[in-house]
Amino acid sequence: MSRRPSRKFPLLRLPRLALIEVAKYWNPIEIYLFSRVSRKTKEISKLVKIPYLKLSLRVSKYYEVNLGNPARCLSTHWFFQLYPGLRNYERYKSERYLDIYSKNAGKSVGKLIDHCLEIFKCEFKGMSIIIDPVMKSSNFNVFLNWINHNEKLTKIPYLSIYSGEEGDAFYLNWFMHNLKKDIGVLDLPQYYYETERSMKVRESERMLRVNGKVDDLRFPSKEKFVDLDHLMRMDCVYLRGGETFLTNRDLNVFMKNWKEMKTNKRMGFYSFDAKEKLNWRVILEGLDGEIRDVRTVRREYNIYGISRTDGKIATIGMAFHMIFQDEPLSREMIRDYQRLIQNMEREEMDMNFVHDPEYKLTAELRKAFFVMVK
Repeated sequence: MSRRPSRKFPLLRLPRLALIEVAKYWNPIEIYLFSRVSRKTKEISKLVKIPYLKLSLRVSKYYEVNLGNPARCLSTHWFFQLYPGLRNYERYKSERYLDIYSKNAGKSVGKLIDHCLEIFKCEFKGMSIIIDPVMKSSNFNVFLNWINHNEKLTKIPYLSIYSGEEGDAFYLNWFMHNLKKDIGVLDLPQYYYETERSMKVRESERMLRVNGKVDDLRFPSKEKFVDLDHLMRMDCVYLRGGETFLTNRDLNVFMKNWKEMKTNKRMGFYSFDAKEKLNWRVILEGLDGEIRDVRTVRREYNIYGISRTDGKIATIGMAFHMIFQDEPLSREMIRDYQRLIQNMEREEMDMNFVHDPEYKLTAELRKAFFVMVK
């Protein structure tokens, strides 16, 4: 009696080139699983090329590693969802998702990312952090240690961090206090730290701290976490934000340090709201600022030009009117702005003198500061 032939396909007995051709038809999850079988399958998996693949990480109640092309729709993305512990979570019934459970998820996600970066030779795009209560454990501390000690991850290209619930801000501050990496873009899209719970803790604990440099800082809401120390230490190229703790005296110290090339040497364009109405007599003290002709400027109404010791010029002013492209300034707008300059040292001034109602100078707009370096 003859033996019934096995229905299993002897995949690993195929010649190397044939095996590579077969693997080209697999998606990233299948390739990942194949690479975990042995050293041989790992080396073969590294030979499969998937173009334009990038890796990003999202942290909430679990770790989600996203592999895909950012320029294409989500149907071409694959997700590794790594859960802390062995609890029952909602499973995604899709071939684009792989559920992984680990008692030490913080360590496992680091190994998962390192493995994917090696196998797919892709770029680490960035990560978003929304800390859920289930992540407030030693697991997350292990994950943070992996980031800080990863020599290949010299800079986080993009970091978005915000709280899903009001009380989570404390834990987000803890994360930023302990993160020791430079950041390309730091995006704070929602209220960051100033919540009822976080206001009850010590100032040093609730204040966001960035240990490295940030190329591009974005905080559109009025978070009030930037003070003079932050402004100088982060050494941003671009900074676009809402309200800050910066006073007129702080802005004076900041510009003096820039002029003497002590801090913020990389500064390109900053725009934010000061803590108080801008007082140019205080801000410009000892800076030898030169008034600029408003009619020569296309985009912002610039006020003063300050020269650095190496010849670079910073134009600082109040972000009052905005002129786009080559749109000419009207006579009325020039007149309004000239009246603004003439009255800027007065404690009180008529807020309704502006010709165009769209450009009324409100008390809030008098705090809007910008600096542009060329």
